[in-house]
Amino acid sequence: MVLLGAGANLSFAVTALCAPARLQRLMGLKPLAATVWLRNVGMLLVIVSMFNVGAAMSALRYPLYSWFVPIARLIAATFFFRVSYFNPADSSERPRAFLPLFVFDLTMGVVGSVLLALGFRRERQLGRPPPSLVVPGAPTRSTAP
Repeated sequence: MVLLGAGANLSFAVTALCAPARLQRLMGLKPLAATVWLRNVGMLLVIVSMFNVGAAMSALRYPLYSWFVPIARLIAATFFFRVSYFNPADSSERPRAFLPLFVFDLTMGVVGSVLLALGFRRERQLGRPPPSLVVPGAPTRSTAP
């Protein structure tokens, strides 16, 4: 799930970095004379995606870090909701163009939170401590007499 989101981020990011005018056309936005901010968003999405991949590879090892992924999605969803429905400070000439971003981030945040909670619950039921808390050679519940 996280890798799907990272892939979507990267496709948006590469377009923002390499073809910002195309992205603006796809979203129905007016072309900008200066695209530095849109390209900056692309660069930041590449960085965020790198951290997301780290969480996807070992979600149980670093629980707090893993929770940051769906929390960040929900923060982004809140931002796009505000832009789409309230358009603060006249953020966009077409605020509804940001609804797909709201729906995507909300979906990824909610589904990711549920899956992560279920995964952590399952690990607790199995009596396995998170890997970051395991001390090599120390007895665990599964190996204790």
